[in-house]
Amino acid sequence: MAFAHEFSWSTSRAGTFAACRRRYYHDYYSSWNGWSKEAAPERQQAYMLKKMTRMPQLAGTVLHEALAEYFDRHSEGQEMTADEVLELACSALREGYRESRAGAWRQRPAKYCHLAEHHYEEVCIDESGSNAAEYGKLFIERLRRSVDCFFSAPEMHAAREATAAEMLSVEGRPPGDRANRGFATIQMAETKVFAIPDFAHRNSEQGQPQHVIYDWKTGNPREQDEFQLGVYVFFAMEKWGAKPEDVLAVDAYLTRGEFKSLRFSSERMAGIRDRLEGSLAEMRSLHFDADESMGDPEDFPLIADSGAAECTGCNYRELCGR
Repeated sequence: MAFAHEFSWSTSRAGTFAACRRRYYHDYYSSWNGWSKEAAPERQQAYMLKKMTRMPQLAGTVLHEALAEYFDRHSEGQEMTADEVLELACSALREGYRESRAGAWRQRPAKYCHLAEHHYEEVCIDESGSNAAEYGKLFIERLRRSVDCFFSAPEMHAAREATAAEMLSVEGRPPGDRANRGFATIQMAETKVFAIPDFAHRNSEQGQPQHVIYDWKTGNPREQDEFQLGVYVFFAMEKWGAKPEDVLAVDAYLTRGEFKSLRFSSERMAGIRDRLEGSLAEMRSLHFDADESMGDPEDFPLIADSGAAECTGCNYRELCGR
């Protein structure tokens, strides 16, 4: 069955739109249908580049997957130790690196890991000396610190010990439902909004918020993190009938061992809604049906500074000539 190109919204999509319109164009338009062998070569190339990741993002992905497995097993009455969770994450990181180096992504870019560091032959991943080993150790250590924080931080106790009956969501789906990952959406302003909290549970403690939502972070705090938590509160409102005041939203910066807990009043949620709908309107003004055409990339301008981090680490450098 063919997929239809449709407009949707997520905080990551909004972040890309704000950071670089040309990257946004490639992510959501020029790469569309590039998975098909019958697609135009430029679509296939854009899709291949879209599916790339970088080691920092890969480390975050494998940590999320390992913690999801912890909660799935916990809900089934099985326990995982910190060492087991760490080994699961580190093994997945190493496997991703090996897949990328082997190049199987050339035939199946959606199935196999493809690191931008390999694609662009970046010095940090050069195996002729010690660069690649040292670079890899950075992310093994990041995973170690994150897993240690998850298992030792008092702020994580309620999440770690949540019973199956108390668990509401693991990566946006029911605990144990491993085949249904990552497709949780809500409707806002007549638009499909992807809002996928990493973990959520009920809180039965008297006088405390009834719903607790967590977002795992392996990087540094960003301005949009608080906004993202607010969007997750809309998820709780639609899926569980929660009132904003009954939700505690937590940014868990596991690598740093830091936590930011937020409560959202109805008035504050109105501001989150306004910001979301404003973002929607901006993106809709440039939307077109990618099933019908490639559109005009000039409608999505490059950022001015080719030396900015948005460019130097971008997947699409070869398309932009930068």
